[in-house]
Amino acid sequence: MEKIIARKREEELAGIRRRIWGFTLIAAVFLMLLTGHMSAYGAGGLEISTDYPGISVMPGDSLSIDLNLENTTGSGLDADVSISSLPEGWEGYLQGGSYQVSQVHVNSGAEGAQLTLHVTVPDELTEGTYQATVQASAGDGIQDSLTISFMVNQVNAGQGSFTSEYPEQEGPSGTTFSFSTTLINNGLKTQSYSLSSNAPAGWSVSFTPSGETTNVAGIEVEPGNSQGLNVSVEPPEGVEAGEYDISCSAVSADETLSTDLKVVITGTYGLTVSTPDGRLSFDAYANQESDLTLDVTNTGNVDLQNISLTSSLPTGWTATFDLEENMITSLPAGNTTQVIVHVTPDSDAITGDYVASFTAFCDETSASADFRVSVKTSTVWGVVAILVIICTVGGVGYVFRKYGRR
Repeated sequence: MEKIIARKREEELAGIRRRIWGFTLIAAVFLMLLTGHMSAYGAGGLEISTDYPGISVMPGDSLSIDLNLENTTGSGLDADVSISSLPEGWEGYLQGGSYQVSQVHVNSGAEGAQLTLHVTVPDELTEGTYQATVQASAGDGIQDSLTISFMVNQVNAGQGSFTSEYPEQEGPSGTTFSFSTTLINNGLKTQSYSLSSNAPAGWSVSFTPSGETTNVAGIEVEPGNSQGLNVSVEPPEGVEAGEYDISCSAVSADETLSTDLKVVITGTYGLTVSTPDGRLSFDAYANQESDLTLDVTNTGNVDLQNISLTSSLPTGWTATFDLEENMITSLPAGNTTQVIVHVTPDSDAITGDYVASFTAFCDETSASADFRVSVKTSTVWGVVAILVIICTVGGVGYVFRKYGRR
């Protein structure tokens, strides 16, 4: 009986030992797996990423790309950061906060750290895909790198532009308007642009490169570059007041660019008083009516209404105009009308030169002209004087013949 009890105890102890060894083995395996997992997790616990690792760019672009650094090691660390590769001719640097940085502290967990990659694309660039690599390393094998692809082609290079700083200007007729414009080539190759405009008839438009004095009909612009152009617009003489649209074009083999300009001609007012032959003198006789033809011209670009005519004459002289109420009711811009004025010198006017002035005026403007009037003696009075002299001489001779010998 005792042997049976001893055997059962040995079997129970053996079972307990087996269970203990089993638990020990399981714990050891679990511990090994846990330790190995933690070691592997720590070695690869730094990740650098961006939301858009492949983007399209244009020559001359300046880019700012946000980068995220994630630390999964369980504790904060300091990582060295750098741009390990950049295409030839490209420029770039890393920014953290307001500083250019080469090292950054990365908190553990979701907070991590944020950087900005600044890249400047060259102005001249051929089509293709370019890559830049950013690297972060905290030592002990804790590191990561990120490659960003930049795609350049003629499509995403974009169309050029032709713009004006101040596309609308105004001024009176006779003004030459100057527009400052900029022509930009956003393509990947040099463009030769032909310059033209569709100005109204009689208008003059010319193109001059900024800083130069020679007018051009075409110009070359390198890829990614801009060219300033001065567009000179000259309206025709006597142009009417109003708005005038002028479209300027720059045409190359690949694109057609245009910019719209507007000129507002403001009203100008002007009158002149003259004669058909331009002479400002005439002859007259005392107490006799003499006719003078006046040319009244509207030299402005706005029609004039109710133009009155007046005269300023020597004392005793009179002047009347062949106009109702001495008024021109309407005179279109640039037109001339003729007015007859009847001038009568005073009856006591003696031979000599006098000044007579004639004025045309309206609400907006006025003009006058001074004339030299040569007053001459009438021929009838000359004949009478000669006859008087002859009669006097004849009478004296008769007296001497009849009474002279006595």
